[in-house]
Amino acid sequence: MEEIKDKIKEVFKMMGIDEVEIGIKKDNSSKDREHLLVDIDLPFKEARQFLNEEAVGLGALQHILRQLISRKDFTRPLLVVDINRHKKEREKELTELANKAAQKVRRTKKPIMLKPMPAFERRFIHMKLAEQPDIVTESTGEDPERRVVIRLYP
Repeated sequence: MEEIKDKIKEVFKMMGIDEVEIGIKKDNSSKDREHLLVDIDLPFKEARQFLNEEAVGLGALQHILRQLISRKDFTRPLLVVDINRHKKEREKELTELANKAAQKVRRTKKPIMLKPMPAFERRFIHMKLAEQPDIVTESTGEDPERRVVIRLYP
């Protein structure tokens, strides 16, 4: 894991960011492949570069780091990168959004279409609501306008 931390620090150094804290934890909850949760702490100014506009920069950074670390070796763990706990906070928001939408669907008996969101956020909503037997979800539309539709189970 120290090798991975060093590579990540090297990437940030190339971007002119020296002040970086990295924590890595194993996550074996996925059945198909081990995941490494990479928590990166950056000063606010530097973090803002990655977290504005739907955190597109964070997604791009994760993609680059995955390519550097795995090098097409599928036996290596998959990196899941978070900066300044952005994803954890967003997951709390998405959980609340999903639960409120499911409650509204139950109350009104009408489907709800959520606003467009990135793939990892849509997947999170699908996974959260899959736990509720009376609710079904589906994604509709084309990126970047792809969104989740929540409805009662038929």
